Amino acid sequence: MAGYSKAHGFVRLYPTRMDSPLRAWNIVSVPVERNERDTRTESWKIKGSKYEWGTLSDRIEVIGQVGKESRLPFVKGLVSRCVADLVDEDRSLGIVRPRERTCRFERRSKHEPGVQTTLFGASLPRDKRGYELQPRIRYRCSGCRKSNGHDQQVLEWGVYEWMRKHPGEEEDVWKNLFGREDRQEILFLVGNQARWHGSFMIVSILRIPADRMRGQRSLMVNPL
Repeated sequence: MAGYSKAHGFVRLYPTRMDSPLRAWNIVSVPVERNERDTRTESWKIKGSKYEWGTLSDRIEVIGQVGKESRLPFVKGLVSRCVADLVDEDRSLGIVRPRERTCRFERRSKHEPGVQTTLFGASLPRDKRGYELQPRIRYRCSGCRKSNGHDQQVLEWGVYEWMRKHPGEEEDVWKNLFGREDRQEILFLVGNQARWHGSFMIVSILRIPADRMRGQRSLMVNPL
């Protein structure tokens, strides 16, 4: 789970439970400690995660929510010009604005089709490696420093849920994600891998309604 703290900046909190109240735009208070297995500055774990797993979610207190009108202004202040800047700054999480986007699926040469049962009885692959197709997006950042842009795997869980529920209709997921971008600001939350700090993936695709911003866009040289 990725988020932002006024005190620490971007944070990565794991492991978390499926019944966790950590939801998009929730403001929470939670006791944390360093994850000794993860050297990335942004990585933390909830205190008690090792021995109190069954009640771990009880430690998370929801104290508010970022209002709809505040979301875009809040996120605008967190956007980096390029993923390369995150690498230079030794950051493992960040937000970028994609340009010149090309979406596709790549077939994995090897995949692990094992399944597990969810709380609701549905069968899911154990993790994203259990899917034969890997969603990827090639894009350039708003201030991209890479001549060929970036080519990254998408980890957005909704993409994998669509693939599971709609076999043979995988390509339609891109329309679902980006079909309303004339009314939304599209941003990528990106994060690197624990073992390869220079290798980033698209952790989440942020789609923030921008209807209230339309009248202001012509006044902005670079909104983000």
